[in-house]
Amino acid sequence: MVKETLASSLYVFILLPLLFLFFTFHRRRRTTLNLPPGPPPLPIIGNLLTIGKIPHMSLHLLSQKYGPLIQLRLGQIPTILISDADNASEILKSQDHIFCSRKELATLKRLSYGCKNIAFSQYNDNWKQLRRLGTQEVFSPNKVISFESGRTEEVDILLKTISAASSGGRPINMREILICFFNNVIYREVFGKRISVDGECWISPIQNMLRELLMLMNHDFGAADLFPSLGWIDLLTGWRGKLDKVFKKMDSFFEESIKERLLAIERDGRHQVYFLDTLLNLQNTKDGASLSFDQIKAILLDIIIAGTETSAATIEWAMTNLIRNPVIFNNAQEEVRRVVAGKEKVRVSDLHHLHYLKLVIKETLRLHPPVPLPSPRESMKDTKINGYDIPAKTMVFVNLWSIGRDPKYWKDPELFMLRDSRTALLILKGATLSSYHLVEEEGSALELHLAWLMLSCVSQIYFKYLIGNYPME
Repeated sequence: MVKETLASSLYVFILLPLLFLFFTFHRRRRTTLNLPPGPPPLPIIGNLLTIGKIPHMSLHLLSQKYGPLIQLRLGQIPTILISDADNASEILKSQDHIFCSRKELATLKRLSYGCKNIAFSQYNDNWKQLRRLGTQEVFSPNKVISFESGRTEEVDILLKTISAASSGGRPINMREILICFFNNVIYREVFGKRISVDGECWISPIQNMLRELLMLMNHDFGAADLFPSLGWIDLLTGWRGKLDKVFKKMDSFFEESIKERLLAIERDGRHQVYFLDTLLNLQNTKDGASLSFDQIKAILLDIIIAGTETSAATIEWAMTNLIRNPVIFNNAQEEVRRVVAGKEKVRVSDLHHLHYLKLVIKETLRLHPPVPLPSPRESMKDTKINGYDIPAKTMVFVNLWSIGRDPKYWKDPELFMLRDSRTALLILKGATLSSYHLVEEEGSALELHLAWLMLSCVSQIYFKYLIGNYPME
């Protein structure tokens, strides 16, 4: 017993000086760096209390006080916040080779099968392979065009659902209806069938699972993300258990869907009709760039998550802004009427001519970005931004909500008014707002597909209103 006590005391006497030297060196190193300005951090928790219930708004207020490039410490994690187009362009374009890697977060890592998808993958050979396959194989232009008739059918079902739900002057939940609509469109393009045959997919088990999934992915950081040495707290709070439960539901859903599709392919032959067919066909390629089942399921997660909640929110805001601005709405109507003159439906080939409607969606994305704070990036090595030192392993947030409201670039930024597309693209330098270069056809293959999907659906909806089948009221 005495020996154990003496040994413990010896360990303490050895450990304390080492800890003192470590923190002294760490503090001295930080004081020699020219770090960006920011609020002073509190002990242990850092600047966590500065993030309110609506993070992108509270961080916007911080940028008004400290500037467009801010240093924060979230728990134990050094962080910088970008709130203007110039610094964002530096991060996302000029120094993309340093900041292209995503910050590995516990929740996203678990749900994406160890970051095996495109959206949350770190910069490595796997990321390069997935991007190439996505561009050349999965989301090719011909594949996008092939789903045109299915999207048109879903728009017809959507409009009938809205008409039935609003009969008798009853209020309707447009967000729920639009989420249901986009889920059916995406599910149809991926798996070859709808989530629901009755137009009420929001009460289906699949929709409930997707809702739980989105809630987890939009949740605040887990303890392990901000305090890597205290990850066990997530076990005590039940967060890890909840995460595992939803993951198992999602994994079972993907497993059953893949098995069902494989049986259909075996029965009918391999035609590569749907997105899943293309992914399955990439399992055994001669060039060695084959996909594992986990990679396929992770990419399915990309498609489903990216195409539902965010698209529904954008359409809802676009419709709201058009109703509030009758002059802009009338101009959009006139353009759709002119482009589709003599046709029954909007075609994919017509989308290139809907320039005014593109500006409507752009302005909607500026004011209401569906993801105001995209998943954070991480610096892969020491660098400088605007004269400030940015150490390696720094977490980086780009506040799209702030950028879209910067009076330096936008006249009357709080107003919904169509901006000159060339000026907007010059300001954004082709890289700042993912939502903007989405519509400019400079995003990833997945983003491009969803952009065309969104624009196509908006066009179809407004076209129905134009010919009088469904009154705007």
